[in-house]
Amino acid sequence: MKKIFFFLIASLFVNDLVEQISQTQLGNAQDKTELFIGFNRRSDNGIWWTNQSFIDNLANINPDILRYPGGTQANYWDWRTGAFIPNSGKNMGNKEVLNIPDFLGAVPANTKVVYVVNLARPTPSTGVDVNAPEATLKSTATLQLKIADMLAAIQEFANNNLTPYAIEIGNEFYFGNEEAGIFHIEQRPDGLWYAGWNGNSAISHPTKNLATETNAKFYLDQCKEVVSQIKAQYPDMKFVLIGTKSGNGNSARDSWNNTILNELNQNPAYAQLKQDVYALTQHHYLNNNYGIQSNINNISTAKTAIAEGITYPIDKDDDYHLFADEGYKIWYTEYGETKQIAEETWAAGLRYAALNISWMNRGTQIGQLGFHYISDNNVMNTTDNNTHTNTVNQNTNLKMAPVGIASELLQKAASGMDLMYPVTFTNNPNSATGVGPNNRSVKTLYAYKFKNASKETLFIININNISRTVQTDNLLTAGATGTYTRTQYASSSPYVAAVYDGHSNITKTLSNTETNTFTAPPFSITLIEKQIVSGLEDRQKQDFVIFPNPASNYLIIKTNDTQQYDFQIYNVSGTLIKSSSQPKIEVSGLDQGIYMLKIINVNTHQATYKKWIKMN
Repeated sequence: MKKIFFFLIASLFVNDLVEQISQTQLGNAQDKTELFIGFNRRSDNGIWWTNQSFIDNLANINPDILRYPGGTQANYWDWRTGAFIPNSGKNMGNKEVLNIPDFLGAVPANTKVVYVVNLARPTPSTGVDVNAPEATLKSTATLQLKIADMLAAIQEFANNNLTPYAIEIGNEFYFGNEEAGIFHIEQRPDGLWYAGWNGNSAISHPTKNLATETNAKFYLDQCKEVVSQIKAQYPDMKFVLIGTKSGNGNSARDSWNNTILNELNQNPAYAQLKQDVYALTQHHYLNNNYGIQSNINNISTAKTAIAEGITYPIDKDDDYHLFADEGYKIWYTEYGETKQIAEETWAAGLRYAALNISWMNRGTQIGQLGFHYISDNNVMNTTDNNTHTNTVNQNTNLKMAPVGIASELLQKAASGMDLMYPVTFTNNPNSATGVGPNNRSVKTLYAYKFKNASKETLFIININNISRTVQTDNLLTAGATGTYTRTQYASSSPYVAAVYDGHSNITKTLSNTETNTFTAPPFSITLIEKQIVSGLEDRQKQDFVIFPNPASNYLIIKTNDTQQYDFQIYNVSGTLIKSSSQPKIEVSGLDQGIYMLKIINVNTHQATYKKWIKMN
């Protein structure tokens, strides 16, 4: 009887241990080559971009992309001086003056740059006074002078060995405020709203929404000319236009989005512009209208604050589909938080990681994730918790703050990768419930795998205060050999403020021992890196050619061997659309858009992915 009792107890104990293992499964492969993770930049108080500790930290983060000169500041910017246009209503004060050469001097070698052009105001080099009459500021002649100035700025980038990857045309004109310059919507004493230009005067409207529609059309007219002339000199340049997250259905934001999309889709005057538009922007912030508002001070509030990083993108899923379903890439050129409830805490770093994972889970049309902003105190700080109170100078020693740590780990996982795979977990308990305005439940573990020809990585977060044993052997290529490294950052008290890399509140562990499972500590980020021995990868690699691309009626696949393959076509949402065992696939019935072709070796079950475009 004692033996039976012991056996039952032992069995229950073993079963409990098995249940604690969170098993994993890879989702469908997605293209990573056109997803860029990085930061918005803005001029902050003091000296940053020539501060050596800032440059060193930026190099360690190694972002995919940086946005210059920034958001709203771009509407006032004179690139020749690296400062605001004089007499424009925006004063530099103690903000950093930063011209293009000094900016590029700090940009890491592999980082791309987005240049936000000043469409709102003429710079002094145009010869047009920034406070000239409305007729002058909105004239075609002034637009031509501004485009010449934009081209000169792009040439300045090129002269410093880094031509911008993309041109973003203005910032947040949908607000129609004074910061929008020539896109300012003015309510005059007659009670009407004035916007746009009919050749002689601004156009009057009974409501601001109608004025916003006119403003959006005026913007498209300007963009049409800007894109045409820049593209003539830089044919490979990508162009990003202003979009916005949705409003309440009847807001200026909605009027702007509806007008931009309708005009691009239906107005023949913008047919070429529609083809040239690569992406539309959205800006998203965890603000005073979302979730908890009091400063975190314990485990419970920390879990909720972190969990909001998962729920916010889910709650904004309709905003993703607003542009993605029209075939546009979505660039989140600004995202972050403004309610400041977790300043310089490890929870802020985990929330950043959660936001990125949840944004990526929206779909494959996301093209940029730009945290606002690189000189934020949650990215880099001093050891006295007064980064922005005490002005940063040339000698300030900036530490990597929690968001900086998390972004460095994410970039090491994702930068330079070709493919990305969402990871799902079984036995994944809730970490928080009742999160956000929709009272969502949020799990404990979230992860992505990234891969290229020579490396595989796993980026895994545990946002709960319990450890989890995580299965990983099925996530890495079977039989692959190479250097293995596991890096973990964790904190048992993620609500403690004024922490940084090296602070006692945050523990860092390293391991080079590859195992089938690992323990994800409470409130942790785990980065697993595995270098793949090139010989094995070469033996696995096959050459495939797909044509025509774009395709209208048939997609043809040619291989360099006689092995048998199956073929699957997925849409941008990762849904399987069509399967075939023949290398000539009829695609005439598919909607126009971007698709992923999965090529599966029938014998080895190894898969290769190719992106292709369906055209009508």
